[in-house]
Amino acid sequence: MPAKSAIKSKAEKIKDLQRKRQETLDKLKFLYTRFHGVKHENSSSEIKYVQIKVLEGFVHSIDQEIESLDKK
Repeated sequence: MPAKSAIKSKAEKIKDLQRKRQETLDKLKFLYTRFHGVKHENSSSEIKYVQIKVLEGFVHSIDQEIESLDKK
């Protein structure tokens, strides 16, 4: 019986990760529409760029976690 709970837990983790991934992609899409590149000596554009890169990294780590869970 414990095996079923482990499978359910794994499925729930994947579903949660997919939800987080989609939410992050939605945030990225919003940021991309308002981002026009990094302007020289413009801290606002640099901050937006860093936010985009952090979210892209987060999506990448979520993808790796989902892949890791799928292999198990």
